[in-house]
Amino acid sequence: MAKQLKKGRPKRDKKYVKESKPVISTDCEKIIFMFDKTDRSGNYAFDVNRADFNHKEVLGKIVDYSSMTWGEVKRQTHDDGKSKHHFLTPDSLSKEAAERLKAKDLEEFSDYIFSFALQNKIRIIGIRNGDKFHVLWYDPGHEVCPSKKRHT
Repeated sequence: MAKQLKKGRPKRDKKYVKESKPVISTDCEKIIFMFDKTDRSGNYAFDVNRADFNHKEVLGKIVDYSSMTWGEVKRQTHDDGKSKHHFLTPDSLSKEAAERLKAKDLEEFSDYIFSFALQNKIRIIGIRNGDKFHVLWYDPGHEVCPSKKRHT
């Protein structure tokens, strides 16, 4: 005797599976800086009134990078060969940065956090979405994603 199939909704695994969409690279597109998600409070506030905000450096780099493609920027490296500008993993964020992301209701973008290295420790952190970079934080002390020193 054959089993009868129940009509209605199909059974689904309880485990959530994210649907994947075809990935279209925007590495040959110019970078578009956006300021619609900027965090203006907290230790990483992107606030031009901060005493430690390096106006010339920030504006100069934004102008320079906006004339480049994402691929050109990603190819820039430190002396040790590591990329200067790169995505940050959600687990690499400091506790405070993760809390600010949650407070701004931007947790869904945690896989898209990108870091621009300006000079020494100065970073601009934001959300990369296609060719757009939504500026989120100013990080003058490299504290959003602190470096892990070897052998410590």
